[in-house]
Amino acid sequence: MDRYFAVVDDHHDVQDPITVIRVVKHAGSARVLQLGNGASWVRTTLLDRIEAGEAPYRLQPINGKAATRIREQREQEISFRYSILVRDDDPDDRPVGVLREWDAPDGSRSYSETYTRDGEWMHSNVRQDIERASNIRNRIVPSDAATVHQFIASLHPR
Repeated sequence: MDRYFAVVDDHHDVQDPITVIRVVKHAGSARVLQLGNGASWVRTTLLDRIEAGEAPYRLQPINGKAATRIREQREQEISFRYSILVRDDDPDDRPVGVLREWDAPDGSRSYSETYTRDGEWMHSNVRQDIERASNIRNRIVPSDAATVHQFIASLHPR
């Protein structure tokens, strides 16, 4: 199970942290991610630096729901470009996944995520894979937020 920490100081509390750190446990190893300026999870050494006393911050454990709330607050400032993923051989373009992309605030790079069946957005290389022809099963069809959110809602029927 992932663990989350709000990074705080004298001016930032758990409700409005400097950032959030996510420790992803997988197959005996851990990957440490930070909520970046563009609301994307990026690799970081910040946890190690805080624990070593090299960064002037404190860590406050939070749950996944709080981390999601903080990320969603930051996402409100982002203009996403949405697409649906469809099987290359499907003439009806029925969605099999969704993709959202956006540019970093400073314009230095673009981010890309697909929505998982576990109910969260995760980093994705699907566009690069399709462009390099290493993923020839799917194709990307530009869409709008309403269509994407409708597909997401269909994954989680009530």
